[in-house]
Formats: sequence, structure tokens, C-alpha cells
Amino acid sequence: MAVAATYHYAHGTVSVCDDAYRDLSTEERKRREEHMWRAAYEIALGAQSKRQETEK
Repeated sequence: MAVAATYHYAHGTVSVCDDAYRDLSTEERKRREEHMWRAAYEIALGAQSKRQETEK
């Protein structure tokens, strides 16, 4: 198992291992990628809400 991709965000880092996508159909790979982007968006949205609350 090796790290195939690393995504850095302001509030965390996501590492994708090469076996995470091995033997997947194209549809499943797309579904997992969309899930990852949704999760990252929700994390960023939550962080923005917390920043706005502390600025008040």
C-alpha cells in the first residue's frame, strides 16, 4: 500500500492509498470521489461558520 494522492486543506490533510481505488468500476470510483468532495465542502462550510461566529 502506497499513498497515491495527498490533498491538503486548511483544516486537514487527506491521503488516498493506491489500494483504495484498485478493482473499482468507473461508476464506483466517481461516486467515491464525489463523496470526498462533499465531505471536504462540509468541513470547509463548518469552519467558515465557526469563524463567522467568533467574529461577532
